[in-house]
Amino acid sequence: MKAVMLHGKGDVRVENVPDPTLQEATDVIVRITTSAICGSDLHPFHGRMPPDDPFSIGHEFVGVVEEAGKEVRAVKRGDRVVAPFSVSCGFCYFCRNRLPAQCETTNHAVFGMGRRGGGWAGAQAQYIRVPFADFMLERIPSELTDEQALFLGDIFSTGYFCAENGGIRPGDTVAVFGSGPVGLCTQMAAHLFGPARVLAVDYVPYRLERSKALGCVPVDASAADPVEQIRALTHGRGADVTLEAVGHEAALQMAIKAVRPGGTISSVGVYVEKTFDFPIGDAFLRDLTLKMGKCNAKNYIAPLMPLIHQGKVDPTVIITHTLPLDDAVRGYRIFDQKEEQAIKVILKP
Repeated sequence: MKAVMLHGKGDVRVENVPDPTLQEATDVIVRITTSAICGSDLHPFHGRMPPDDPFSIGHEFVGVVEEAGKEVRAVKRGDRVVAPFSVSCGFCYFCRNRLPAQCETTNHAVFGMGRRGGGWAGAQAQYIRVPFADFMLERIPSELTDEQALFLGDIFSTGYFCAENGGIRPGDTVAVFGSGPVGLCTQMAAHLFGPARVLAVDYVPYRLERSKALGCVPVDASAADPVEQIRALTHGRGADVTLEAVGHEAALQMAIKAVRPGGTISSVGVYVEKTFDFPIGDAFLRDLTLKMGKCNAKNYIAPLMPLIHQGKVDPTVIITHTLPLDDAVRGYRIFDQKEEQAIKVILKP
């Protein structure tokens, strides 16, 4: 089969690799019909998570069950399915306590992140092996397109998780740092909680235009200090809630500075740094709350699916490019370099 392989910094290739096979009675093989390039895929692409060996990359996918192990009961051959980006067993302490992204059995593994992610093959491919299928997979109703369902496995669920952790209340002013794919999904999710305003902070004009189309107030970080712009819009106090969806120290520091005293910062940006400076004294004196972490996407797929099905939210509006899998190298280039006004790049095997 064909798969996108990461060989090193900036080096992705579409190559022929062996087809996956069933290894456990609880496995299924999924024929991938739609996958995507995620912002977190750029961390290893940029060399921030150097690969030990070439590995197949990608963790956002939907597809059709091609083969099922003898103990699989919840899905069958021919079912359309979506999976969360993290690999979890369903029966360990953390899975039973609604923290599947912290699964003890898989050591909180992630599809398509090489050895650092647990060694699981990636989803920018024609086929993928999914373990613990009865727990991992959700069937997709016929009324939902691949593209609609795709967002539930990671970035819309992640955006909702970020907004939920922010504790947004009706009438709040919310500032979202980042108008990339996760940031835009976070902005869409934030609106569901009834804030008076959602401010969108970014420095890329076409991405700010997309935020404006979603009903946000654009804050151009290239024009002036975004923290001062947010304070000017909030009578000098700061936003009630700030949501960070970038995964960079500078964005998190701005989110902390831009929130009002007593406010909440929620962060879902993926960090590979083990440590960096944190303004602990300022956070203490201003009575701030910080919540952050990896989304337990498994928990959100089924509850959020009706919102998309009923048209309450439409994450597909951020899709800018749909490319064949063979053009994945181009997809990475335009997404990374922000060429052709790329925001969300979909791959079709």
